[in-house]
Amino acid sequence: MSKIKVMDELLSNKIAAGEVVEKCVSVVKELVENSIDAQSNEIIIHLKESGIREIKVIDNGIGMDKNDALLAFQRHATSKLYTADDLFNINSLGFRGEALPSIASVSEVILKTCQNDCGTLIHIKGGKLLENTNCEARVGTNITVTNLFYNTPARLKHLSSTYSELANIVDYINKMALSYPNVKFKLTNDDKELLNTDGSGNLLKVIKSIYGLDITKKMLSVEANNDDYSIKGYISMPEVNRASRNYMTTIVNGRVIKNSILNKIINESYSNYKEDTRYPIVVLNINTDSSLIDVNVHPSKQDIKFSNFEDLKNLISTMIKNKIQEKLLIPKIEIKEDQPEPKYQNISLNLERNIVSEDTTTNNDYKTKLSNLINFNYDDTNEEEIPNQEYIEEIKDKNNKLPELYPIGLALGTYIICENEKGIYLIDQHAAQERINYEKYSYYLSHPSNNTINTLVPILIELPMNDYLIIKKNIDIIKNMNIDIEEFGDRTFRISSHPTWFPKNNPDKVLKNIIEQIIKEEKNFNLTKFNDHLAATMACKASVKGNTRITIEDMESIINQLRNCTNPFNCPHGRPTIIEFTTYELEKMFKRSI
Repeated sequence: MSKIKVMDELLSNKIAAGEVVEKCVSVVKELVENSIDAQSNEIIIHLKESGIREIKVIDNGIGMDKNDALLAFQRHATSKLYTADDLFNINSLGFRGEALPSIASVSEVILKTCQNDCGTLIHIKGGKLLENTNCEARVGTNITVTNLFYNTPARLKHLSSTYSELANIVDYINKMALSYPNVKFKLTNDDKELLNTDGSGNLLKVIKSIYGLDITKKMLSVEANNDDYSIKGYISMPEVNRASRNYMTTIVNGRVIKNSILNKIINESYSNYKEDTRYPIVVLNINTDSSLIDVNVHPSKQDIKFSNFEDLKNLISTMIKNKIQEKLLIPKIEIKEDQPEPKYQNISLNLERNIVSEDTTTNNDYKTKLSNLINFNYDDTNEEEIPNQEYIEEIKDKNNKLPELYPIGLALGTYIICENEKGIYLIDQHAAQERINYEKYSYYLSHPSNNTINTLVPILIELPMNDYLIIKKNIDIIKNMNIDIEEFGDRTFRISSHPTWFPKNNPDKVLKNIIEQIIKEEKNFNLTKFNDHLAATMACKASVKGNTRITIEDMESIINQLRNCTNPFNCPHGRPTIIEFTTYELEKMFKRSI
């Protein structure tokens, strides 16, 4: 008896759904792409419970007649591909004919569509047709997907949280809005509006709707072309960057793609103007003849192959470099009027009444002991938190691992030259201070205290909606760091107080870095790793840079603090802080000894 049998159509559709429909965003993607292909200029997406309960997509496209509406749910049925030659000249977003039957096999779908004043209703559940009737005539298509994965519980169980599912959908719709500024997109979740573009065709307006006005002001228009490709879009000034590549949006013939090589080329074009681990905000529309690209690489259709790829890479790189060099790359600093700031002798804040208790005698003695130990450069106007007694005792117990060193000068504006009876030492001033600040911030993060300070003016942080949702989901992480954060408007958070150890002059940089790291590590968030990375990042930002001239007193301060570190020999990134040349090695080099 034959063991090989042809699969049941419902079973094969469920298997195909595993490739096409992985999450709620997969459904939204396929339906919105169909709406774009149907020549819609207005697309409305309504979600319930982030799409897990219901996804509804309404468009004003050309619609379908009764026969096409039913045929659309058969596997490999498509209006976009007829011959083998068409496969090498694809001008539509969809073409496989797998999306609708795959979605219908793992959910309940109600389709209402109209063409030539004749409305059609198709109702399918789990791949089985329940209803095929006439309905009211309305231009375009209205498709509702409910109970996603109701008949595949294993896949339902592995859906992410509602916040994560919604963040993925918002991110996708943001990129589609950037790809099609001439299409009006409206996205709601549980009747709350998350995005609403005007469809005017102005890409800069869409960027403002997604990233906010401050970012939009610092976007630069770019344009370039060669024989095969034409590029148009916007790039951010180097001072505007993020910790994730997700803000680099590359669009080819209206299709949002993910190409690691293109992302690398874009980022390397900024290499002389920003840190390598930071990424610009970029929206690039690349147009080319469809015969020069191959989109039939993966079911998601987000990875494509290019002809004459080297020419494209050179075109992008030259375009970005030339544009950046045209601009005066000096960030504008907002000068705020100096306001009288309270001098905290002993920080003990009552947050409800903002009362500061002062005990000058006790504090002076406490401060003197601390200065003798670690010399953290406290002064009367510094609002950094004074470490608690446990930290002082911890430092007292440390063995000094470095010998006494006497600074005698600075080489190349970067290396402190020291000497003692054993030889000569070179200390990298940035790496050394990084280690000092890293251990300080690590202690503060792992030993949170209740000492906080109210900001004179609340700090407002505006985020794209998908990032806003991730932070909203993880807001307890920030609150547990004794940061008073709350929602303020649709895409903004307001911070009214923070720990006293935050840098006095620029606490918003630390806050933004905390938020960026939570967004970046959202799926694999680990508090210990997060604290370590945050401490290392803040330490780097707060440390003296190379090629900076410092005084002998500053050198002595760095050496004294370094001697009290747990590991004075390496910065948080593993680079050495100090190199020793013994007297014997020096004499040997100069042939004074054998």
